[in-house]
Amino acid sequence: MFHNIFQQYYLSNKDIDVNTSVFMKGKIDIWAMDEDFEKILEKIKDLNLTYLDFKVIYLKNTLTHVHYQESLKKCQDVSWYIDGSVNMAHPQNIIALTKLEKMWIIGYYRHGIPSWMKHDSKPHTFSNSLDIRLARTLINIAGENDKTKTIIDPCCGMATVVLEGLALGYHIKGFDISREISWKARNNLIYFGYDGMLITKDDINLHQGHYDVAIIDIPYNLYTPITHQQQCAIIQSARRLCDKLVLVSYEKMDEEIQEAGFFIKDCVLRKKTEYVKFGRYIYVCY
Repeated sequence: MFHNIFQQYYLSNKDIDVNTSVFMKGKIDIWAMDEDFEKILEKIKDLNLTYLDFKVIYLKNTLTHVHYQESLKKCQDVSWYIDGSVNMAHPQNIIALTKLEKMWIIGYYRHGIPSWMKHDSKPHTFSNSLDIRLARTLINIAGENDKTKTIIDPCCGMATVVLEGLALGYHIKGFDISREISWKARNNLIYFGYDGMLITKDDINLHQGHYDVAIIDIPYNLYTPITHQQQCAIIQSARRLCDKLVLVSYEKMDEEIQEAGFFIKDCVLRKKTEYVKFGRYIYVCY
């Protein structure tokens, strides 16, 4: 599989759905790789491929420049070895050829479709809710594409993270200490066809259970009346509930996280743009 993420290119033996990440723009399900283009053609011939309404494209990249005439000629060469019908204007199937350094790569091309954007139109929301892109990213960090993991969002707000987790097929549920917020979050799930009872009213400090991962966008007194002591209590309760914590905070909380017994594996400050003064710190803890 070939990944194109913000002009960065990765080869992987893992087959990851192109719509899993908001940063994945497309992928090639690789059929053949070789420095010798003639061997690429031989492999395509041996596969006995047939596609209706297909098109062969050259996928440009920033690592290796191939002149337009050469790329056009090689795409034409590939098309001769595929049965079916060519449709240049409205192809139903796209075959992608590219060259990374000395290596020619060819396979079936899958372009990302931002299906996750539909959750941006929730019936209930508020101004400081996590945006959809960040919510899906947090799910990917938490779950690591292991759909057997159980995930909890104990300060779920409008259920943005829970929605993204359900859309990606994870076992996830959430709760919130506020009766009104948990009711609105439940209705957001129902609106998109999910089980509303995956959201309940509960207090993380009293909740019983154990989960593989907790994702917490910690309440901050800029928007919610909460003391620093209450924030620390949330982190300490998370240590009891989960093996791994993905924490989002408006300020650095290294000491508070470590005092709760977590090891900080990674931390990054995420800003919407470089010109914004404030951002959110994202911690990955074990």
